[in-house]
Order: sequence, then C-alpha cells, then structure tokens
Amino acid sequence: MSTLSELTSKAHYIANKNSHLKAQWRLYQNTLTQAISNSKNKINHEFICGGDRDIRFVLFSHFTVSIHLQDDFYSQHIVYSLNMASGDQPDNFRAFAHATFSEDDHIDSTVDIHDKNAVLEHYLNKITAVYQCIFDSLQKDRPVHSQLEKLFTHA
Repeated sequence: MSTLSELTSKAHYIANKNSHLKAQWRLYQNTLTQAISNSKNKINHEFICGGDRDIRFVLFSHFTVSIHLQDDFYSQHIVYSLNMASGDQPDNFRAFAHATFSEDDHIDSTVDIHDKNAVLEHYLNKITAVYQCIFDSLQKDRPVHSQLEKLFTHA
C-alpha cells in the first residue's frame, strides 16, 4: 500500500506532466493561429473560434478543419479532422491526419512549436491532401464530397 507521501509525489508528477501538455497545446494553438493570420500567402483560410478543445479553420468559406488533442487523458496525439456534414446536418468531423507532441516542445519530433514558420509548414503539409482532393474534383468535374472521402482511407 502506498503512503500518503508516495501518493502526493505521484499526484504532483501527474499534474505537472498534464499541465505541461496543456501548455504545449495552448502554445501550438497560438503559434498556428498567428502563423496563418499573419501569412501573406493566399491559402483561402479563415480562423474561426473552436473553443478550448480545438482550433478551427474554414477553407474556401466552406470546408471546416478542426485540430484537437485526442480525448484520452494526457494524450499527446494531435488529430486533424475535416467536417464532412453538408447543409444543416450536425457536424461530422473525420480524422485525416495525425501528429504527436514530444516532451521537448516539438511536434513529430522535428517541429519546434515556438517557430511560427515551422508550425505553419507542418500544418500545411498535413492539409495538402485536402486541397489536392478539392483541386482534383474540380479539375475532373467530379463531386467534391466523394473525392474528399479518399482522405479517410489513408488516415
């Protein structure tokens, strides 16, 4: 049986780890939002309020991308999802890409979350497949929704 001292020590460790992850998540949210907002590139991207749980961007005034931490306690897993609902349907976000925080404030072990340009580039690499699906469907005169379904077979 654990002593009160051991439990206190473990509780402190758990709380510190979880607090650090939450701080990483807030920094990533801020860095990405600022990077996109300040970008001079025309990527047809608009930030919308998603709350504390996620950040959201609308592409071409139609497609909503949500980025959030996986729901598990202390999950370092970042999920990139696209809303596949249309019209007045309720949101139907489906994951199309993933990333992972590391203890040293990096994503996927290489991207420093303090570096706006690196965070933006990482994010754009994640959503390139969305743009490609939309581009392909328009170029081939095919329905966009069915083309976007291809994203989820690879996620």
